[in-house]
Amino acid sequence: METLDFWIEPDLMIAIRHEVEKHAEKIRHIHKVVQELVSLREKVRMMKIGAPRSFDVYAVDSSYGSPPLELVGGVFTVVAYGYVGVSGGQQDKFLTGALFFSDTKEADVSRFSALLEKRMATRLLEDKLRGKKKMDMIILDGEIAVHPLPFNLAVGGGKYEEANKVVNNLLRAAAASKTTIVAVAKRVRSRYLSVVAGRCLPVNDKITASAILKPGEYFSLGKLRDLLPRYAVIHYADCEGGSEKEAVLRCYRGESVKLSARGERLCRRLKEFDVNFAQVLNSSRYPHLKLLGDIEVVYYMPYGHKTAVRIELLDLGNLGVDAVLSYLASTASSVTGYPQILDAVDQYVRVSPDLVEAVLNALLSKTPGDLTHLLWPTNLQKRLAGRF
Repeated sequence: METLDFWIEPDLMIAIRHEVEKHAEKIRHIHKVVQELVSLREKVRMMKIGAPRSFDVYAVDSSYGSPPLELVGGVFTVVAYGYVGVSGGQQDKFLTGALFFSDTKEADVSRFSALLEKRMATRLLEDKLRGKKKMDMIILDGEIAVHPLPFNLAVGGGKYEEANKVVNNLLRAAAASKTTIVAVAKRVRSRYLSVVAGRCLPVNDKITASAILKPGEYFSLGKLRDLLPRYAVIHYADCEGGSEKEAVLRCYRGESVKLSARGERLCRRLKEFDVNFAQVLNSSRYPHLKLLGDIEVVYYMPYGHKTAVRIELLDLGNLGVDAVLSYLASTASSVTGYPQILDAVDQYVRVSPDLVEAVLNALLSKTPGDLTHLLWPTNLQKRLAGRF
């Protein structure tokens, strides 16, 4: 019999047992939902993944010490970013890094890391233009755009405006070098497949796609310029609107209806989406952002796996969806199901807590004595608990 080697207060144990039962019931409900989702197979064009293909490919990724350290002066961590490539039968890799130390939200670390990753990808593409690199495809971890793109432009002069510039430069370099971009989503929270169902699905796309795909199959949801407007209507009217769904839709069509304050807000956001998305695709200041509309959302399940993978595909190299999926599936890791080169770069850029501590100590040694308190943890008790 397995035993616990730590003490849990009785009241905490009772609460945990209650929570376990509650969440187990949620999982059982999801099982029923998944069985119903299988019928969606009839509504998509299912394709077979073809024979293995070979390409010159680079994968770019970034990572940071997580969770970041909470210091008196702000959030602190080390960000590593780099690439691993297989080109002409030879491996090519590079790793660099940066420090994040800012009195801001922890979520901003993720954005900072994503921007560094996109800049690295842009430099690779520019190297291809100069004849220094050879690649058919570049693979990113996550999504091609950086929030708030592709839904709307970041406000000019705001702290997120850099996203517009970085993504625009990435797309410019990819178009000029005729390189296909593939973004592999590991954490999938979207419910784009609600468009196929015609209603708000209660589970994310990874669960849904895993229910309707069989190993060795894939299907496309189409391009973002067509997909996102259809999804926005379902998201705001059905997923968020609930019982006011029909009223929100009538408001969106310009009809006079009585709505709650929440319903009016959803109607307004739905109308704003149309305007904002159009501005992204027609920006004169960032002309290459229009290519975001050409991103194709594809789901596939590698042979020997039971979990679907979602990708964003911007095929500027005209490789073809079939060829790209054949490459991705044939190089799938037996452990994760993701392309092996993406797993390789993920391991290459990994940042350990020990490295973050060492860098912090190095910074502390160069900080004037009367300012060292800025590098002290905000919660010393919590910090020490992690050490001992």
